[in-house]
Amino acid sequence: MRFTKRAPHRGALAVAGLAVAAIAMPGMPAVSAAKVPVSAATVPGPVVKLEAAQRSVTLYGFRGRVYLDPGIWVSALASPLEFDVQRASYTKPITITQIIHPPYGGIVRRPLPASILDGFNGLRRFTVLTVRNLAGNVVLTKPTSFCPNDFNPARVSPGGPPTQPYPPVCTFDPFQLGMVWGVQKGWAVDPAQSSGRVVKLPVGVYHVTETISPEYVRLFHIPAKDATATIKLTVAKPPKCCPPPGCCAAGRRHSARAAAAPPLPANAPTLTHPPASALPDLVPLPSWGIEVSHPRRQTHDYLDFGATVWIGGNGPLDVEGFRSDGSPTMKAYQYFWRNGHVIGRVRAGTMGFDSQQGHNHWHFEQFARYALLNSAKSVAVRSQKVGFCIAPSDPVNLLLPHAVWQPSFLGFGPENCGSPTALWVAEQLPLGWGDTYFQFLAGQSFDITHVPNGTYYVEVVANPGRVLYETTTRNDVSLRKVILGGTPGHRTVKVPAWHGIDPEP
Repeated sequence: MRFTKRAPHRGALAVAGLAVAAIAMPGMPAVSAAKVPVSAATVPGPVVKLEAAQRSVTLYGFRGRVYLDPGIWVSALASPLEFDVQRASYTKPITITQIIHPPYGGIVRRPLPASILDGFNGLRRFTVLTVRNLAGNVVLTKPTSFCPNDFNPARVSPGGPPTQPYPPVCTFDPFQLGMVWGVQKGWAVDPAQSSGRVVKLPVGVYHVTETISPEYVRLFHIPAKDATATIKLTVAKPPKCCPPPGCCAAGRRHSARAAAAPPLPANAPTLTHPPASALPDLVPLPSWGIEVSHPRRQTHDYLDFGATVWIGGNGPLDVEGFRSDGSPTMKAYQYFWRNGHVIGRVRAGTMGFDSQQGHNHWHFEQFARYALLNSAKSVAVRSQKVGFCIAPSDPVNLLLPHAVWQPSFLGFGPENCGSPTALWVAEQLPLGWGDTYFQFLAGQSFDITHVPNGTYYVEVVANPGRVLYETTTRNDVSLRKVILGGTPGHRTVKVPAWHGIDPEP
């Protein structure tokens, strides 16, 4: 089961001194790539502006609570608002660099203080929402982090570019390495859509002001008039015909498709030795989202966990299954791409149809394997989960050369995992993206009912049967330490931080 369960963290903001690292640009003298202190005003960059979609908004309140989205957008004019966010390794801190696209061409890299980061979640405390009643009294103040990437960005005017290149999310799991954030030139993003919150606000009329925090006003040289916007908010009772919370407002639907699907492979030749320049690298991240569960009407204790396998290396993972003679399984082939074209294929395992509830699609049966190891690194419990519908669910490192910022689809469904009557299924994982799966069903999670308390390791093995070609298999195994405790029916788990990342209670 795939879903997100991460929540952004909040904290203080302190902006330090800045420096700019530039490159040679057409029509401009060459500039050293070393960090040279300069005024940001000397490099023409994006014009950031808050824009209200409408002056008055009505939202339905449920039991004194409302999902606060005033419809105020952050727009980028003149040039894109773009950032590279990365860490050199899991033992290094996260850094952020603004990527400026001057009108005279080229790019300028401007290192920014890491203190503005809310991890990989976005820019910390970028805006502040202030709600006042009709008497002018402040009834709510809400700082908000800003993720520039969004499923529903909007063009600001007909003159803006028809498409935007940036990914639809900022973060998913705790082990990301590199991300690009951005708002396209002539486009806008509504911060509340990605980081809005349900707040206490009784039925009534209010004035909501969204303001870009002073630190960012100085950092991006935003004029005062563009750094604030105010709308009238009416919180109303929902219609009586609509008892379930949220049913009256059309929910925001995340499009599963962000770009045109890649071209179908031709009748590619069979390769004996696929070139390394076209090979992916399957890398399992340490397990995360680990917790103990006690399903109703069961006397067993289960250790639930999530695991991500992502694609590094030099090319995407493309596994395609073909069915013949009414067979219940498909023969699977791994395809190899170069410069947007298929150059060959090899035989690679099988696909089987999973008809269980929540699946109902084709699984590649040799993608990954999970086990709970004891302190001696021997198998204590093995997960029965062996098949997967391979699909991109979260970005891990989009700063790799040739990484795909916008996959042709996100998540899984009939369009990429097939139906019971399918003859052909293509399951792909683009370069830089991962496939995260949460094991919390019986048989998939670890049954720890009779497992003694102590230290264990959640082992994730990618490509366990070595049926897929990779740049290397030396990084196909990850381990995450867990400590089991408690008593039957009340088992506990503690998960120490992994290189200081993601400590779990």
